[in-house]
Amino acid sequence: MGRKQTIGIPWLIVGQFMNNIGMSFIWPLTTIYMHNVLGKSLTETGVVLMLNSIANVLASTLGGRIFDRSNPYYLLLMGIILNGVANFSLIFLHGWPMYPILLVVTGFASGWLNTMFNALAASVPHDKVRRTFTFMYLAANLGVVFGTMFVGIVYSMGMALLFSMVTGLYAIFLVIAFLEYNVDSSGVTGVDPRQARNVKLPKANARMVWTFFISLFIIWLLYEQWVSNLSVHMTDLGMPLRNYSFLWTVNAGLLVIIQAILSLLGNRIKNLYYQFFFGMLFVGLSFLSLVSAHDYLHFVFAMVLLTIGEATWSPAMPTLVSQLSPVSAKGRYQGLVQAFSALGRSLGPLFGGVVIDNWSYKALFLLAFVVLLIVLAVNMGVVHVNQHQAKNYLNTEIKSE
Repeated sequence: MGRKQTIGIPWLIVGQFMNNIGMSFIWPLTTIYMHNVLGKSLTETGVVLMLNSIANVLASTLGGRIFDRSNPYYLLLMGIILNGVANFSLIFLHGWPMYPILLVVTGFASGWLNTMFNALAASVPHDKVRRTFTFMYLAANLGVVFGTMFVGIVYSMGMALLFSMVTGLYAIFLVIAFLEYNVDSSGVTGVDPRQARNVKLPKANARMVWTFFISLFIIWLLYEQWVSNLSVHMTDLGMPLRNYSFLWTVNAGLLVIIQAILSLLGNRIKNLYYQFFFGMLFVGLSFLSLVSAHDYLHFVFAMVLLTIGEATWSPAMPTLVSQLSPVSAKGRYQGLVQAFSALGRSLGPLFGGVVIDNWSYKALFLLAFVVLLIVLAVNMGVVHVNQHQAKNYLNTEIKSE
């Protein structure tokens, strides 16, 4: 079978969609299944989830570096096969201790695949990078919406059926990847991957990129409070759990709408830095709103603020990193985007728990707001000082502030 010159962007989007459906069939059930069925404590469950996240971080970092030196086609196939084999094994081995062990394997495979997709998206023709990342972020969220929508129904029918469906999904994904992702590697990355080397970023680029990475860690560390601790706070206020679940329905619906609008706007948003700053500000405002939230409509309002922020800053980040990194190092830096995000998510529940146990929920929300304002100010300062000296590897003009 002859190799294609480039990967079709629609197939990248389809792959991102399918991978996120597979992931969202597993992660929402872990705490419930381990605690209620396997009889493990919440502490043990937390350790397993942390190990899953650590595996994700390692895969993102390692996968990004290998991407720059190997054929992405085989790396992607390897990730799909690893995820498929792990889920196939879970059909028969979903007891203790194989369930947590295989869950860590799926965490590694998911981090690997996400890094491959981000690196491939960063390697499309320069004028299509922004639109590609926006569409891929939309596809990822649609995958989560569909996955979480059906997982409760399938879970009630048994874990064997659930993992059989996920295995089937990855089998279909493997066939698509085998047929559509077999491209000339030099056509993907623009360089011969065997000759990829350690490229040193210009100082201005390096200062901005590493500021973004640290900011990613902090943003996801705080964002995770919505995922891990807000449900307890709302139930403590006398609200049913279904009200908390509906917040994420609002989140998913708004994400799809906002991302669709951003996709249509394309490159009309000239300065991606402003989009990132705007999004970070709204995430901070969502926490400020939570400080005085006692009725359900106030929580819905806070979720709307969070979603506006997430939908604008999150797809801007990998595009900015791609803009600031050379083509021969796309994999490494997109891998670090995934790694710092996963690290923040893995430590978020522990961080929030410590603050709540020693102070209060209100203190956590205020701290999150203040920290995000500081992070926003630091980013604005670093970008203002360095963007004029930075090299733009996408060769698109960035307007000065």
